[in-house]
Amino acid sequence: MRKFRHLPVLARLFCASFSVESVLAQDRPPSQLIPTSVRDGWVTVTPPEFQGGINNPLKGYRGYKKDGYGLLERIYIKWQDIEAGADDTVEHIIAHTNRITETKGQRFEDLNVKLVPRVYLDWNGSPGRQHWPADLHTFDYDSPEFQVRLQRLEAKLGEAWDNDPRIFAVQMGLIGYWGEHHSPAPTAAQRRLLTEAFQKAFKHKPVLVRHTDPEFMAAGFGIYYDTFANLSREPPDGQRDQLPWQATNVYPDIWKRAPIEGEVEYNWQKQRASAKPAETFGRTPDETMKVPAYRHYMTDKIRRYHASYLGWISGYTDTDREALAGAAELQKVFGYRFVLDSVSYPLAVQPGAKMTVKLTARNTGSAPFYLDWPVAVALLDPATKKPAWSAELNGIDIRHWLPGEDWDSVAFVYRHPAVSYQVEGHAALPADIKPGRYIVALAILDRQGGMLPSARFAIENYFRGGWHPLGFIGVGVPPAQAALTNVQFDRPDFDDSLHYKVPEKLLAVTTPPAPPVKAVTPWKADPNIELINPWRSWTLEGRPPDLDKEVRFDSSVPGAASQRVIRVAGEFGRRSSLRYSLGKGVKLDPGRYRVAFRIRGTPGQSVDFEVSDSADFDAADGSSIVARKESIPLTAQWEEHSLEFEISAAIKDQASLRFRLPREVSGAFELTDPRLKLVK
Repeated sequence: MRKFRHLPVLARLFCASFSVESVLAQDRPPSQLIPTSVRDGWVTVTPPEFQGGINNPLKGYRGYKKDGYGLLERIYIKWQDIEAGADDTVEHIIAHTNRITETKGQRFEDLNVKLVPRVYLDWNGSPGRQHWPADLHTFDYDSPEFQVRLQRLEAKLGEAWDNDPRIFAVQMGLIGYWGEHHSPAPTAAQRRLLTEAFQKAFKHKPVLVRHTDPEFMAAGFGIYYDTFANLSREPPDGQRDQLPWQATNVYPDIWKRAPIEGEVEYNWQKQRASAKPAETFGRTPDETMKVPAYRHYMTDKIRRYHASYLGWISGYTDTDREALAGAAELQKVFGYRFVLDSVSYPLAVQPGAKMTVKLTARNTGSAPFYLDWPVAVALLDPATKKPAWSAELNGIDIRHWLPGEDWDSVAFVYRHPAVSYQVEGHAALPADIKPGRYIVALAILDRQGGMLPSARFAIENYFRGGWHPLGFIGVGVPPAQAALTNVQFDRPDFDDSLHYKVPEKLLAVTTPPAPPVKAVTPWKADPNIELINPWRSWTLEGRPPDLDKEVRFDSSVPGAASQRVIRVAGEFGRRSSLRYSLGKGVKLDPGRYRVAFRIRGTPGQSVDFEVSDSADFDAADGSSIVARKESIPLTAQWEEHSLEFEISAAIKDQASLRFRLPREVSGAFELTDPRLKLVK
């Protein structure tokens, strides 16, 4: 038990001093007050709801807290750290997983902690922060070879993780900065490829993506959202391609199939006045926890978007009692919270007979439970409180216990409140069980983790170790009484005895010898020869919903040295562009440059070409523009263009080349063979 389980006085102080629900509910009198009735041979128990937050797995704060709430870790994994080359094996991934699933010398399974991994290639575009395997070209998202490797990697990840009890969910990652599907965003063809590969690889784990692209939503994937609750992205004025608007207007039920999670970006709160930190959730996790208005705002967003857990906000100080009290309040709101309104079971049962347990349950949290974890029944020895027998209750699926829906921010309730689920579960007693008196108890077991008790119901009936005692039952003959009396319960909120098991065959895997790898020759920029990396992706910006980029390799373009053709087609929208960055922090020295390229497209339309000192394609004042060529006409045939421009002062941010696409029309634009070098 956590070090503060024996501090009920602190709980009362929290309520009195901080006007939030106590981290620790006050101790109850002994269990004789638990409402229990017997009628027609059936015992019905009405367990009181535990009023505090419960440090349950798969929900809450994404960050392990020794003395607070948090049983999840999200870890970034560099592709090159789990695959040296195409012939590397799945054992490399498993061995790496063994290394990263520990914290401060303790194994995740011993702490009941779960992992959400994300494999990525490019941290933020800065030179040296890319992590392609040695046999792939850095920045190459477009080649056929890369698409094949994506599929092969996902198959290996599925083999390594889909049955690993340490893994809760998998973030898709891979494409763009931080694996967040921007700079570049995956094309429609890549989204289809990724969708099929992840669906095939992961049958038992939720898959999470950054954006609500239609292919991903049709597949039932969840969301990891990196600016959760940020005011500037909230409807009705927020960006329409982001989760808040999409979840409100396009995909209101995505939370029913997979988790909604992400992070609360406090840097945004500190650096942007538009975030209005004093009117939303503050500037730091501790502020969020301590200020009632900030918690109210965050509760509203967790309820509205049915969030299971969040990161960054998990940076609250668990040694600060006031912050911990606020964290407890939000812990009740995150994810699932199962309240048992009543439990019924037979007063007596015969050895070898079928035992039926009837439950009335509500999910008063914000999200479903997403894994196939069973509810189990046990007959506990009254003296030791340990199971003499236990079994899964067939017929109960907690994944179907949904919370309320359609959140009303004004009334601060779900317009459709959580319903009561009345279910029956069945299990057969062994024929050789010893007759006598036992305690009936329930638990939620970790199916992949050795079928050990893990998640807890929000009721006060609890024994340390994961079982919820309800009343007495007789095997062979009825007990003298059904109600529990003079039985002291333990607190369900923190129980450090809970854990799960990892198969020894996984733990025994070590990093295999590196396979022979034929490394590619890294490309290097030379201002006198070429500054455009032929492997580096061009980014479609503006994210118009009806516009897509595709890449093909065509050797028939007249006079072109490159075979890569980039095609953008569809509804261009108001502000779409195709951009090439020389790299974050990469600058062009003063001098005269020549850029050349071949383009074609819808006749009668035109594009603008510009060189900028910024990665911000939406800069309104144009102050970052170094050079511009307007109205380059498009024709049905390939046309070669060569432009010269002068850079008079050193670029401070990063050099970008950009084609501003036509506005408010449908059409097509194709680019091939772009070249850039210093003239003098």
